[in-house]
Amino acid sequence: MIRRLKSVRRIAREISDAADGALDAYREGRVEEEPQLTDRILEAIEGRIRSRQLVAYGDLVNEMPDPDRSLSLTKPGTAKRARGGIVWKARTLRTGRGVAAEEKRHGADLMGILDLALPDYSATKGFLAQAKKAEPGQRFSKRDWGRLRSQCEKMLLRTPASFVWVYSRSEGIRIFSANSVLGLESRCIFDLYSRSVSSFFENHIECFIGDRRLDSTNIETLDALARLPVERILELSAKLPE
Repeated sequence: MIRRLKSVRRIAREISDAADGALDAYREGRVEEEPQLTDRILEAIEGRIRSRQLVAYGDLVNEMPDPDRSLSLTKPGTAKRARGGIVWKARTLRTGRGVAAEEKRHGADLMGILDLALPDYSATKGFLAQAKKAEPGQRFSKRDWGRLRSQCEKMLLRTPASFVWVYSRSEGIRIFSANSVLGLESRCIFDLYSRSVSSFFENHIECFIGDRRLDSTNIETLDALARLPVERILELSAKLPE
């Protein structure tokens, strides 16, 4: 997006603080299951953005806050919104059987959609993620690692904007590329490069992360991507010198 470095970083920090606060329930043993924890984190992020206290309109327009122009936020289903808006919505994919098995069908258990509408820039794009609990030095079991790899494969068939969100009591929330998981043999996900929530959302808002085809939290959007053929393949290889 248009360069608004200070404001973007402030937004990303606010989002990170909200997500980390939600993770306290896991650190304190009040929430143990991943789906419930994911719901808490997504609700915290959405709530922080929706609070209208995150950023003033002027921040994203010219880096100069204007107290008379608050951030424009849109409720789901609203057809029109004012200039200067930033909207982020998330969906938790359902588990179950048959048509209700959204997570099994697409490999993800959450999707996030960012909608930017500034006077000089607009974009809508999203990402998929699978959430797991893990700690540094901890190896996934062969069964769990195989399941995670399968989930990553499915997500990547939908979009290259696919990630694994790891909830750690010691490291907080760390975000890994789904692509990198597929090449790891150690089954210790912390052997891979990761991003913090702040770094991830900074890149998300700056439009380095996100797929424009993911423009809605409706499950039909993912179902449509699942039916699209693969048109182009770029193969790159790298190996250590012998």
